[in-house]
Amino acid sequence: MRITENLLSSRTLNDIQDVLRKYSDLNSQLTSGKKVRYPSDNAAVATRISNLDSRLREIERYKTNVETAQNYVNMYDTALQEVSSIYLRVKELAVRGANDTLTKEDKVAISEELNKINTQLVSIANTEISGNYVFGGAKNNQKVVEIDSEGNFKIIMPPEANIRQKISVGGQDIEYGKTVYDAFVTDYGASIFAIVKRLSNAIEAGDYTSLQSEMENVEEIQNNVLKNLTEVGATQRVLEMTSNRMEEFKSFSTEFLSNEADADMAQVVMELATQQNVLQAALKAAGNIIPPTLADFL
Repeated sequence: MRITENLLSSRTLNDIQDVLRKYSDLNSQLTSGKKVRYPSDNAAVATRISNLDSRLREIERYKTNVETAQNYVNMYDTALQEVSSIYLRVKELAVRGANDTLTKEDKVAISEELNKINTQLVSIANTEISGNYVFGGAKNNQKVVEIDSEGNFKIIMPPEANIRQKISVGGQDIEYGKTVYDAFVTDYGASIFAIVKRLSNAIEAGDYTSLQSEMENVEEIQNNVLKNLTEVGATQRVLEMTSNRMEEFKSFSTEFLSNEADADMAQVVMELATQQNVLQAALKAAGNIIPPTLADFL
């Protein structure tokens, strides 16, 4: 092939353009800290980076859901432990009230304490987090229990709303919700609020037959609370392990993403200096190769 001045000039300019392109890429890596900024830089790496970014966003969503569930479960644990202690106190008062040697004043005092306990139980049943009633099931935007003008305690949440909350993490469903029917209602539908009120009336009236029947109801509902406390404890451990696993996934994915996307700054600086030297040499060589123009003579 015949080497002409035009061919030599063209190749020299192309070589300089290649050097300038590499110099520009390295300078872009230096200023952005990223090896790949656009798919055109490296399609395969760009695809992996995009997938890792999506995975990290997914992990963040899972972590947020798990943290929300943990907040609720911790609240259930605290509330149910308090309820269990209250039920124990109710049993103690019922046993004391069954003593036929009590004076009328003693019975009134026990009855008044039971009424105050009922009010406290209503407050626990209406526990809320950020405006959501934790024992409300599918109707967690409204109060669970109300006290009417006559002092009657009424569960507002309908039975069809007795649905436990759950989250899905990585294809695994974790049920964590509890409702008023889990902690405040017996298996056959009697609420603790009605039970305590009947206990109060039976003690004042000296109706020991009714008193014994209501004590059995309290025993049943307390067993239900202990069962739910066990389930809450197990759910806490599952959520904690899930949270730890999500944190490990996040750490691994972040490190992998850094290896794929982040530029090695020391190497970039070294290559940039090399390209600067190459560019200077190329320009000097081009000055000797490219023939002077009429403008240069002038």
